[in-house]
Amino acid sequence: MHRALAVCIVLILLVGLASAHAEESNRVKPKKSTTGAVFRSLAVPGWGQYYNESYVKSAAFFITEVLFIVGTSRYNDQMQAAKKADNFTDEKLFRSSRNKNIWWLAGLKLLSLGDAYVDAQLFEIDISPSLTPENSDGFQIGATIRF
Repeated sequence: MHRALAVCIVLILLVGLASAHAEESNRVKPKKSTTGAVFRSLAVPGWGQYYNESYVKSAAFFITEVLFIVGTSRYNDQMQAAKKADNFTDEKLFRSSRNKNIWWLAGLKLLSLGDAYVDAQLFEIDISPSLTPENSDGFQIGATIRF
């Protein structure tokens, strides 16, 4: 379970980095509401990222959060069945697994909320590779450093 969680988190981070570089940089983007993005992400997994036009991150957050919700529900059902069968060791194991899943889900939700907020805040910023100002009159000095 821990490997799957680590893989999901790494995938979310890699997808976020890849989508940041893949976006068009020359178009004018309207400003996005940070509050709207956070509340959307709080209401539905991945909706805040979808609102910020980060579609791959949106799908990754949605799938990961749904998997954690389903896993938590499954562990809870197994815990209840063990409780009815008076199997204390299994009940304790499933309760521990359920609680760990809830904590990981809460951490993932906080990551999703923070990502939606930051993406909305930085949405209109131009990240083009050119650092020279456009339509500037006057004297300019340039330098190129190659590694």
